[in-house]
Amino acid sequence: MSKDFVTVDGNVKKIQKENLTSYKVATVILIKVYCNETTKAIVERRDFCLASLKLIQSADMELTALLDMLYEPEYALHRFADQLEVELDILYEKGVDGLLDLFDSLRRLMEPKDHSLSLSALHKNSVHGLYVRRMLIFFEKLAFDQVVTLYNDLKKYVERKINNPENSDISEINKQGDSGPYKAKTIWGGRQAELLVAQQAHALQTDEHKALPSIELQALVQDLLKSTPYNADAHYLSYLNCIRVSDFCGAVDSLYHCFDRLAPLENRSTPEDRSRTFRYAALNLAVLHAQFNHKEIAQYALKEAIKLAQEAGDNVCLQLAHSWVSYLTSEEHKGPLIERSVGKASLLGITHTTGLSLISHAHNYALEAKNPSLVFDILMKSDMLNCQHSMSDLMSITFAEKSALWAYYGKTEMASLCAQLLLLHNTGDKKQHVFNGPPTCQAIVTIANILIELGEYILADIVLTHAKKKFPNSPCNKMWMLSEQLHMFTQLMRQEKWSEAEAIAKSISSLDKLECKLKLAEVCLAKGDFPKGLEYINLIMKDADATSLYKIRAILISSQIMCASSSPGNGSAISTNCIVHLCSALELATRNHLSYYKALVKMHLANIQLLMGLPTLALNMVEEAIPTILGHGGYYDQGKAFMLYGKCLIASASEKSSETRKEAILTGIKTLSKAQALFMKVNAIAKVKSILHLQAVFYNEIDLLLERNRCAFEFRQLSEQYVITSTNLFLY
Repeated sequence: MSKDFVTVDGNVKKIQKENLTSYKVATVILIKVYCNETTKAIVERRDFCLASLKLIQSADMELTALLDMLYEPEYALHRFADQLEVELDILYEKGVDGLLDLFDSLRRLMEPKDHSLSLSALHKNSVHGLYVRRMLIFFEKLAFDQVVTLYNDLKKYVERKINNPENSDISEINKQGDSGPYKAKTIWGGRQAELLVAQQAHALQTDEHKALPSIELQALVQDLLKSTPYNADAHYLSYLNCIRVSDFCGAVDSLYHCFDRLAPLENRSTPEDRSRTFRYAALNLAVLHAQFNHKEIAQYALKEAIKLAQEAGDNVCLQLAHSWVSYLTSEEHKGPLIERSVGKASLLGITHTTGLSLISHAHNYALEAKNPSLVFDILMKSDMLNCQHSMSDLMSITFAEKSALWAYYGKTEMASLCAQLLLLHNTGDKKQHVFNGPPTCQAIVTIANILIELGEYILADIVLTHAKKKFPNSPCNKMWMLSEQLHMFTQLMRQEKWSEAEAIAKSISSLDKLECKLKLAEVCLAKGDFPKGLEYINLIMKDADATSLYKIRAILISSQIMCASSSPGNGSAISTNCIVHLCSALELATRNHLSYYKALVKMHLANIQLLMGLPTLALNMVEEAIPTILGHGGYYDQGKAFMLYGKCLIASASEKSSETRKEAILTGIKTLSKAQALFMKVNAIAKVKSILHLQAVFYNEIDLLLERNRCAFEFRQLSEQYVITSTNLFLY
């Protein structure tokens, strides 16, 4: 969007309309009272600086509200508030002469008292000095009748305070309605309005929780528009606020109003000014529709912006539109467009677009199964550009992208490290430019997910609660909502509450449709509804948006369904089909450099080999894959890996030598105990019961009856405490 807003008269220069009001007169009187006071405590100096800055930047408020603020315990300014009331009463009695004397005394405040080298009471270049000088200029421009009007307004301003001594807040005066003789009204000056809009817009774009709540901000925008109805900035702030709460109608309406105010008149502007406004209006409209996923309508608006930009020869607008075209294009045609976008944006010097294009380029390369070293090399170039131009928002996005890519490649520790670096990047009191947007929320959710995988459910809930408070609005809230729903789903599945888990899985549909289908397939596997589970798997495999990661996960669940549905008669055929499916998943994981899922597929293959009576081959494959699982997996996956490893150790032990067999069984039982401890940490009771059952059987085989009875007793205790059946021992 153009930074040089065009006014309704067609002039490019901004015209700030600002008048001298009774509130501003009271503010300069307070500054005069403070400057004339010779003895001031350090606390008073500090509090006056804070309070006066707030008064200068705020909208006009009633005298009662102004005095209440000064009388607050937060500020040690009671004696200055008393003197302000006295000065206003004197001015009220003296009339217009008192007003003239006031501004004469303000002028003398900035002059040396004794000689030319002595210091003045108010430095003319200080914040207060600049404010007073501006008020002096406004006063000198007033005609005599306007000075009389200002005095009459000041009398009414003081009288409202006298007539409402109990009302200590402007809100109380507002509640009187229109029937009162003097209705309280918020008046925003041009500079105050511009500052407020800039602060709130910056907060919404960089650190949303520091902005006003959406309802309060919208009410504030309405007040601004009452004071300055042709303020395009205020309409753009309303547009950002509507985007924040996903109010499409309000966002479109505010954007139209914004560009209506920017649109120059036919007879007062050049054709270039008109064309510039119209093409950026079309570009912003395309961005709005893209934000709400209206891709087809966004493409129509982009075509209009491109057409206008080509007619005007505006390469910058063309490049911005081209970047959005690549965003809206389908995955298979996105690569060449992004590469062209990177080169052209760099050539034109559009650094922000260049940085974003590099991040998109790396993301697209990862999905196209390019070498990870090439992907991270592109992100390193983005890092260099972001640091050179101090683009904190892109720095955060790069950290989040690295975290996501490491997680995609199966390196959980590196993903956690990048997420923590992002959170560290956005902390600290000395930070001047902090960006707390979707990347920060994603980093917090990543930390919560890792805590969940490690069985730290209480800590994970604390982290998710922090994300809820800090990011209550879309699109960030979808991230922690999805993490929360998946956490609940996992717990319900481990407690064998199938119907509740199915309801949670269906509710995930609004957040992630593919994840919803995967979870529903898991529920069908647990319930034994195998045909329905395979239907969900087929839907995932046919979905155009399904990435390699989703396809591998779907194949793993389908292989589990095949194993669970096999009968003694057709076990060999089922195992062969499972191996074929798992080999295709292994090839997909290898081609896309998904090391963790490559290890998971190998564990499933080892389980099939164990069922087929090939324990030695199964053991070799487990030993090849288990380091990756233990290095990057959660406690639940680690427990399953130890469980399979223990079964393979025992199954591969020689039957000929009883001593060797006994030693192998003891080693296997020890490995199963490790799995049991891990399952207990994540509260997977069904798995714990399965391990106790296995241990009891193996202890019985080597005649360790005491240990066998202990395992049986623990199994019985868990059965009485939890109504949960043991898991299928033939499934990994």
